[in-house]
Amino acid sequence: MKEKGLDQLILYEGFKQEALVRKTCALFQQLVYRNTPFSPVAEETVSAADYYEVQRSLLEAAHVGEGISARGGISATVWQHYIAGITGSADNIFSRMAEKGASDENIDALAAEELRVVRFLYRFDFAALARAVEAQTGIRSGSENIGALRMAEEAQRQHIHAALSAETEQDSVTALADYYRCYGSGIFEASAAFSWDGSLSPVRHDSSVTMDSIIGYERQKARLIQNTELLMAGLPASNVLLYGDSGTGKSSSVKALLSRFAGKGLKLISLPKARLGEITKIIDLISGRGLKYLLFIDDLSFDEGENEYKAFKSAIEGRVTSAKTNWIVCVTSNRRNIVKEVWKDRETQDDVHLRDNLQEKKSLADRFGLTIVYEAPDKREYLEIVRGLAAEAGLALSGDELDSAAMTWEIRHGGRSGRTARGFVEHRYALEQKGH
Repeated sequence: MKEKGLDQLILYEGFKQEALVRKTCALFQQLVYRNTPFSPVAEETVSAADYYEVQRSLLEAAHVGEGISARGGISATVWQHYIAGITGSADNIFSRMAEKGASDENIDALAAEELRVVRFLYRFDFAALARAVEAQTGIRSGSENIGALRMAEEAQRQHIHAALSAETEQDSVTALADYYRCYGSGIFEASAAFSWDGSLSPVRHDSSVTMDSIIGYERQKARLIQNTELLMAGLPASNVLLYGDSGTGKSSSVKALLSRFAGKGLKLISLPKARLGEITKIIDLISGRGLKYLLFIDDLSFDEGENEYKAFKSAIEGRVTSAKTNWIVCVTSNRRNIVKEVWKDRETQDDVHLRDNLQEKKSLADRFGLTIVYEAPDKREYLEIVRGLAAEAGLALSGDELDSAAMTWEIRHGGRSGRTARGFVEHRYALEQKGH
């Protein structure tokens, strides 16, 4: 019986929709694997020009740059990098079930059958292809054999390479299911962080932002971590309001959760204030998916006359804690009540309406089961932050001289805060590097 080929893929149909995959398969089928019983795809006759087109396309598709050549960790050819990318971003019933930690023996069997095809593609020998092209054209093409170049792989994608290199198809199924459970499938596999502008867009996550890199605020960080652990465990977790002075590390603490729970199924979706009314679209998108989600609104406040907070409050109404919810809202603000109160509210209304209006404005903050306060550091705390950052940066300046310079800096740059301390240390580091 003829084995399944590229055109018969169902779960991983994304491969047959890729023109680069089809062209590459045609090259291998006609120049390298002609005498094997397994034919990935049937195509028109290919030429040497098709070979060079494949090489150029691979170079562009893999975004090869500093990654060329392995520098520790797992490395893979550019072609394998490309195949791993399609496999990791697959959005099908197998990957979605795996994302939720579920499985079905029939779906797993289909996945194993199709991964036989994917694994065959993954093992394409571009050196053999280069020799075949040379034999056909007389042109030596080894130096242009982009597909065989090796590049260092990021930690996340190393799991896919290990899965596709596993001993058996069933081993690949098991390893890929674990990958989708930890990192997600479809667009959610692309990053740990996303922005919302009417649709989801992956953004680069700065993995250097960790809880340890935020000096001080240990109690606040511990409460935030504990609440997130409840979410990750599928237990009732609270929406979170982090409020306090600017530059104290509120936003950084939320973003540091991604590093803390990297590879454990946590995703962050940043929602700008201008699109608060679309939060229900995000909720509909992530409800029923695997993984856990932080819906992050940074620096939120409402001035007089802004009533968008009512729709926002309505959207999260009744969802403050639920064991069935796979998301929570994290908001940072400089205001405890988020919605600004003005004296006119108190002067122009009778007691009944005044009480109702003030209660309405305060009720948004009440939707957050957990409120964490980030106060500006006092002098001792500010200098502790400076010393910690200075030690981390390896500054030569230290002791009383460091403290004195840091205090002068904070007077001229907006007062004491973690942001001010970091700005000072970065400035001093730059000066020391220049020899001043």
